Amino acid sequence: MSDTLPISPRLAWALAAFVAGLLLLAAALPLLILWARRHARVADDPVARLVRNSAIPLVIQIGVRAIDFAFIAVLYRTLARQAITDYFFTATITTLILATIAEWGLNIWLVREVARDPAMITRAWGTSLLLRFALAALVVPVSLLIVAGYNWLAAAGLIPYGFDRRGAWLMLILALTVLPGAFNAAVTALFLATERPIVPALVNLFTNVISTLLKIAAIVLGLGIIGVALGALLATLISTLVFAALLRQAFGWPPLRYDAALARTMLRAGWPLMLNALLLAVFFRFDTTIIRAFRAEEYASYEAAYKWVALTQILPPIVINALFPMFSRQAANDRAALRQAYAYVSRVLLLLALPLAAGITIFAPWCIALLDRAEYVALGAPALALLIWYLPFSYVNGVTQYVLIALDRARTITLAFAIAAVFNFLANLLLVPRFGIQAAALVTVVSELVLYLPFWLVLRRELAPVPLWRLAWRPALATLGMAGAMLLARPAHPLLSLLVGPLLFAALLLLLGVIQDEDRRLARRALRRA
Repeated sequence: MSDTLPISPRLAWALAAFVAGLLLLAAALPLLILWARRHARVADDPVARLVRNSAIPLVIQIGVRAIDFAFIAVLYRTLARQAITDYFFTATITTLILATIAEWGLNIWLVREVARDPAMITRAWGTSLLLRFALAALVVPVSLLIVAGYNWLAAAGLIPYGFDRRGAWLMLILALTVLPGAFNAAVTALFLATERPIVPALVNLFTNVISTLLKIAAIVLGLGIIGVALGALLATLISTLVFAALLRQAFGWPPLRYDAALARTMLRAGWPLMLNALLLAVFFRFDTTIIRAFRAEEYASYEAAYKWVALTQILPPIVINALFPMFSRQAANDRAALRQAYAYVSRVLLLLALPLAAGITIFAPWCIALLDRAEYVALGAPALALLIWYLPFSYVNGVTQYVLIALDRARTITLAFAIAAVFNFLANLLLVPRFGIQAAALVTVVSELVLYLPFWLVLRRELAPVPLWRLAWRPALATLGMAGAMLLARPAHPLLSLLVGPLLFAALLLLLGVIQDEDRRLARRALRRA
């Protein structure tokens, strides 16, 4: 039985327009990458550097997510529910959980060390890359063991759903993407450490465009979800060639030699970083393994909600990548400046997270209907309305985590991740089989709060930061007023609600004194220098 649904004439025209736009973008991006490589300079002014290194990658990442969003809409309209479930589940296991283990925290370690001492590029590059390849090679057999484990549990009657032949092939193909991805991540780390994030951001956009074109071709040719996975693998290989060329141009092929003593240092230092990232992945996305095992028929609806959540995750990694080198230097030389920077960034992120969460909650049914077929709205919309409230805590937790890493306290925060992961796993195991994806969404939100509490205890000993409630109460009050206005205006027309809400939110920020003199000074400085 084919997993491809018939393509309507209307969808065919939309696909043709989408492909034409992607082809034009694909033709222009190599020139943009070369331009960015040749003209990338590190600005002297830290505010200008932060604005450039976060604003431009943010715009690029919005483009990446817009392409992803459009392709996901195509996927939901052209493939059967079970094919979508298999693809997103295997992608979560291989490219999130297993790839996190294979990365072993080496990206963060390399960025931190090179930011402090650029000579580490020559000393550490070869060892780091060879370690990555060795760890990435283990992903393939481990992924097949996961397939065997699910099928054993299903055969024993412990779970209702296992893997069929298609699911096993998907797991294998997507696991293979981790090998070239290891090289791509290593080169990206060098650009981030030298505060040139625009170049890898453009390569990421180019890879995304090529991947989307290949995956659409697979769907049109009737190759189904296996063809989609092969398209993703081929696009990753193409991006590896691009990164190899950029590495040679920017860093002149650092020596590819292996230092056993340095490797042991990397593995020891990377262990808590990897464990923290893995536990983060477990408590944020491990619910999918339980949904896949007990509520597989709801999995596609949960992924529909999660795709909107993924859009909200664009900003924090970009801001953190731009700030992390500065955090690393401040942690070593100026703790007071680090405390001030942490409080300021947390406040700005809360100003974005709270109204965004409120707006998506109000428009959750429209969001799901826009992305997917109507059959996913009944379960997907309530899940999205709950799940999106992970956002305020997630934004703050993301900044806090990297501040603690800059302070060399990665080992001490491992306990926080472990507590959150255990809570998330047990709560999902208890609630999801009975209540489905709505329980998974709620557990995700509570897990962010569980993670924040031990983070705060550790950070309080290191920096004595401003309490979160002082940063959040005014933005929360403005958000409440915005949400009330949007609910009142929505029956008249949704567009009126979208207009009234943000305007009222901005007015309330001014009335409540949220916009401070420091904000105005930094804005003027950024606009003048950037």
